[in-house]
Amino acid sequence: MSDTDDRFMHGDNRQQSNNGTGGSQGSDQARQNREQAQQKARETADRAREEALRRADAQKGFVADYISNFSEAVRSMAMQFKDQDQVSLADYTYRLADRTDTLADRLRDENSESLLKQAQDFSRREPALFIGGMVAGGFLLSRFLKSSNR
Repeated sequence: MSDTDDRFMHGDNRQQSNNGTGGSQGSDQARQNREQAQQKARETADRAREEALRRADAQKGFVADYISNFSEAVRSMAMQFKDQDQVSLADYTYRLADRTDTLADRLRDENSESLLKQAQDFSRREPALFIGGMVAGGFLLSRFLKSSNR
């Protein structure tokens, strides 16, 4: 074997032995960096969640007022049904108005975190009903907002 080949082989061996030691330190550093990144991500997520809940608490009174206005419109519709002797429609419409009033009161009285947990629990128990309710609620809310802007 030539002198150059011998140096090349020893250089490789020395490099491999250095990488073995450095690799362990490098993996420890990588693990620490990963843990730090995960901790920062958790902290950022917690701050974002707290900010979202704070904003939701600030806006829920506004939403509750809209729901109350919607409830009054539904109640007015129920009175018209009653005046037209459509008793069964009037009854259903009064029930809808009562339930929307209850929803508005719950929005005002409970904090956003509690409401979010209740919504999550309901969506797990009744996913189809939850999605259908969200679609129907979005449709009704959009119609109500359009009519209130006129």
